[in-house]
Amino acid sequence: MNKLTNILNNNKCLKLICGAGNENLKEIEKLAYVYSKAGFNMIDISAKIEVINAAKKGIKQAGKEDNVLICISVGMQEDVHLSKAVINKQKCTNCSSCINICPQGAIYIEDAKVQINEKNCIGCIKCVDKCPYEAIITEHKYKTPYGMLLPLISEDIDCVEFHCTSSDKQAILDAYSRIKSIYNEVLSICLDRSKLGDDELIELIKTMRLKEDFMILQADGKPMSGGKDDYKSTLQAVAFGELIRNSGLNVFLILSGGTNSKTTKLAKECNVDIDGVALGSYARKLVKDYISADDFFENEELQRLAVNKAEELALCLKEYF
Repeated sequence: MNKLTNILNNNKCLKLICGAGNENLKEIEKLAYVYSKAGFNMIDISAKIEVINAAKKGIKQAGKEDNVLICISVGMQEDVHLSKAVINKQKCTNCSSCINICPQGAIYIEDAKVQINEKNCIGCIKCVDKCPYEAIITEHKYKTPYGMLLPLISEDIDCVEFHCTSSDKQAILDAYSRIKSIYNEVLSICLDRSKLGDDELIELIKTMRLKEDFMILQADGKPMSGGKDDYKSTLQAVAFGELIRNSGLNVFLILSGGTNSKTTKLAKECNVDIDGVALGSYARKLVKDYISADDFFENEELQRLAVNKAEELALCLKEYF
């Protein structure tokens, strides 16, 4: 906990989100390496032992074992981060319109048919929205937050993030209590505004805050909406952060959901005091062309270019903390 409180109190938190559903081990290792090297101080990953090990491997190769923390994500059944795209074979015409829209390269053609690599899919639903034949749906690969976390308690993790997206407040509180029954370290609460109204969200946070000496709240403006580097994309994250600050809640506040290089600048211009920013889609997209090479770890030039891009992002964000 000491390292995490030091980051939040002094250095501010720069978190890379690999994706709660991302199980592409090579990509996670490369992302962890690049962003650890670039000065990010937390890596957010799926709650699976093999994913944890891949992230740790990347951090170690960057020489940042003492500086970069591991956060694992668990969530409610309604949470989009833990869903996977599935093709309805009866409706699919193999038109391929979904392939280029996928930010993870999870969709491909094999034997003249569209296929989805489940391990790469992060549930962003861009393919669902794009398909003209309504041939793609999402399925939740659900385990309870308690069930996801239980096998990992003995692992060396620094933080657990609980994604609370649900319309059922009592179900959230029950899941929260179950998590706390086995995990007494730092818990980050990630909330968005898709299921509950603002007053309900504030009431929920206050209820959980009463049970915590130390709380990180991640305000997810618009989940998995990143990719563009403009103020409009990050506006909802800053607006949600402002709602939290105006409520008077004493929490460490991290912004996510549409975050990009403009997030900290917009937060400062809006007088929203934040303790960190978590970047997913935009950060992954920024280095995608470099880390997609099979020989990335043998190619020093690719490593240099990727790290430079990530460092530019880190410096831009830190300027306005």
